[in-house]
Order: sequence, then C-alpha cells, then structure tokens
Amino acid sequence: MVQILFPTYTVNFWVMYSVSTRMINTIICRNDDVKCFCCDGGLRCWESGDDPWVEHAKWFPRCEYLLQERGQDFVHQIQARFPRLFEQVDTQLSWYSPLERSEDAVMMNTPIVKAALEMGFERNLVKQTVQSKILATGENYKTVQDLVTDLLSAQDEKREEENERINKTWLYNNPNLPMEEQLRRLQEERTCKVCMDKEVNIVFIPCGHLVVCKECAPSLRKCPICRSVVKGTVRTFLS
Repeated sequence: MVQILFPTYTVNFWVMYSVSTRMINTIICRNDDVKCFCCDGGLRCWESGDDPWVEHAKWFPRCEYLLQERGQDFVHQIQARFPRLFEQVDTQLSWYSPLERSEDAVMMNTPIVKAALEMGFERNLVKQTVQSKILATGENYKTVQDLVTDLLSAQDEKREEENERINKTWLYNNPNLPMEEQLRRLQEERTCKVCMDKEVNIVFIPCGHLVVCKECAPSLRKCPICRSVVKGTVRTFLS
C-alpha cells in the first residue's frame, strides 16, 4: 500500500488516502481534479474521508476498469445508496462534458499519442489501443513505433474479421463455386493493385491498407483504395 495526497478547494489541508499501487494507474491528477485513465471520468473538490472507489462507482458506474477491479455487485451497492444522484447534481458535472473529457484526457495528450494522431490514425482506435496497453501493463506507450505497430495490428484484426464475415456471406450465397475460382480470388487479394504482378507486402500508414508491393509503394502519395494521404509505410510478410 502507498499513500496519495489530494488537495481540496474547501479546506486548508491535504486529504490522504491509502490505495494500492495498481490503483495509482487509474487516476490522473491536476490540482484536485482527478480523471480515470479508462473511462476519463473526472471529479474534483475532494473531502476528508472520500473513498476513490466509492466516488468512482457513484459517478461513473459503467467504467470497465471499475467493474473489472471491484465487480458489478459493488457498483450496484453504491448506486443503490444514491438513487437520485444525477437528478440532484447534474449541474455540478458541467465541467465534465463529453468533448472536454475526450480532448483533455491526459493519456491522449502524450507526445507519442499525439504523433500517432497526427499521422492520421482514428482517434477512437488510438484511444482503445492506449487503454488496452494501460490495462495490460499499467503504463502508456514509450515509443511511437510500438504504438503504431499495435495500431496496425488492431486495424488488421478488424479487417480480417470484416473479410471473414464477407467471405462467409459470399460463400453462403455461392455454395457451388469451384475450388479453382476460390483460389483465384484469394490470389487476386494478395496481388499488388498497381503492377498486378508481385505479392502485396507494404502497409500504408495511417489507413492500414495492404494493397501494393515494395517496388510500387514509393511512387504512391495516396492509397489506391481509400485515397487517403500516405504518411508512412511498414513492410509486412504474409504467411
């Protein structure tokens, strides 16, 4: 156990809480404004005796990290104690608008995360990837390369899931298609869309499309699939 100090606006002393080192990873402080890294939930004006877990469950009961650490029963118990909470104090949370918590979340304001956003990666994808990293390791990314690698992997997973869904639908609608035709279509997917000869092996950043070979990639300024500007490339190897 370690101790964390929260200043308060209402009294002239520091409020002290004993929390686990793991819980430190869930909070981001500015003065006595505290935000959860997972749900971006923010609270301020702490008072002596306030329990961070209880306050979290009171105001942000849907937080995935809260549910993971304390469980649904704990959240239900806290919510049952304050059934009309949001009706009574809705105006007190005006500082915590969806736009503000999205733009001001500290985990999204690191130079590394900003670099990924400037490359053009979708904000929601970056946010989900960063949250997964912090949940798994307790810390944010330390290099742009590591973040970009995980972002590309996340894009690949989504694309594979979508392709699998499309292929299943297509095969369901074409059950009698010859095996030769299926192989031809698979080969077509792996062929460079520029030279129509070599195998694709270059992933464009930020769109994540894998559609050209390393020989054709240098001549392209925009992705031939989505027409987004190519800000970087990564070499990949198909299995």
